[in-house]
Amino acid sequence: MPSSKSKVHGVSAWLKAKDNETESVTAVAIYESKAEPRKGRAKKQQRPKTMAELADKYQLYQQAVQHPRKEVRNLDSIYRKLSSRYLDNLSGRDHSSGPERRGHDAPEDASGNHSDEDFDYGYSGRRQAQSLREDFCGTAVLCAEWVNSNPCANRHAYGVDIDPEVIDYAKKHTLEQNTHGSDPDGRIKLVCADVLNVRGDDSRAQGSNHIGERTVPRVDMIASFNYAMCYFHKRRDLVRYLRHSLGNLNDFGLLFCDLFGGHEAVRSGVSRVRDVGTFRYYFRQNGYDLVRSTIRFSLGFRMQDGSMLKDCFTYDFRVYSLCELREAMLEAGFDDVCVWMNVKNSSDESDGSDAENDDEKRGDVGFGAFEELVSTSEMPESFNVYVVGVKLPAK
Repeated sequence: MPSSKSKVHGVSAWLKAKDNETESVTAVAIYESKAEPRKGRAKKQQRPKTMAELADKYQLYQQAVQHPRKEVRNLDSIYRKLSSRYLDNLSGRDHSSGPERRGHDAPEDASGNHSDEDFDYGYSGRRQAQSLREDFCGTAVLCAEWVNSNPCANRHAYGVDIDPEVIDYAKKHTLEQNTHGSDPDGRIKLVCADVLNVRGDDSRAQGSNHIGERTVPRVDMIASFNYAMCYFHKRRDLVRYLRHSLGNLNDFGLLFCDLFGGHEAVRSGVSRVRDVGTFRYYFRQNGYDLVRSTIRFSLGFRMQDGSMLKDCFTYDFRVYSLCELREAMLEAGFDDVCVWMNVKNSSDESDGSDAENDDEKRGDVGFGAFEELVSTSEMPESFNVYVVGVKLPAK
């Protein structure tokens, strides 16, 4: 009679044999599952992509947030007003020789219309900006609108951004849609670099041979929009950029920086939703830090099929006051600083023009003409302003 120990060994051997059989069967089953499907068995259909997965996030951003046509109109208008004010003073004239008398003093063109091009109203005869540099340009839609808004061959734009993805996008999309985009001597030039590393040279010539990897011509105006100054969390970095911009302007030049503010600007938990044609635009504001004066913005889009691009763009901004930015500009060396405030809100009606109607269809409410702000006794709930640094010719 076998011992209990031999029984245990016999049972163990039997169990081990059964385990080997099971592993063999399992291996065969796994192999068969990876084999080609049998004839007649339907293949599993792939899930169709959602509208959010197919969407171009930069196009959505442009439609929901940017207003290049109105921005260019504001830039042109403010430049004309400030050049008239400051350059007339330099030449010893009063403002009666400026735009108010343009219809009487300006020479007539071949059709009998009055024109102010190349007419000396004071210093250098300039009343119209020709060159624009867009720092932090992204997809460069402002550059494109700048040259398309005026057929003058001397009207040029230079875009600078550190992100190669958006510069690539701008070259493939924004410039291709521009009439001069395929021309190697076109009026738009893009540079992929840190804005602090791209300096302006003294050449007034605008040809392609005067632009390099780290240089572009000095310009009449620099636009740093989409709250670009709020990227600089430290004041010394802000002043450094402003001083750098001063050196990139012509002898008379303007630096435009947009800024948000008001009671709402320092409030966490703010959210807004707006219909923009074929999608809905979501804005959220959270995480205000009282000590560092910073806040976080996030932008998202919901498509018609319900799919969502959540937090598609996020920003950690330093919240600067008007006074802080103005003082930083003066410290950087600008001769004067002006503030222009957006006077339109969501309750304003369209003026009936085609441009305005197109913007209303896109959902571009709340953005209109800017008026110069001298002083105010009340803090608005929310506002947008241009803070404009003025560089005057050296005496």
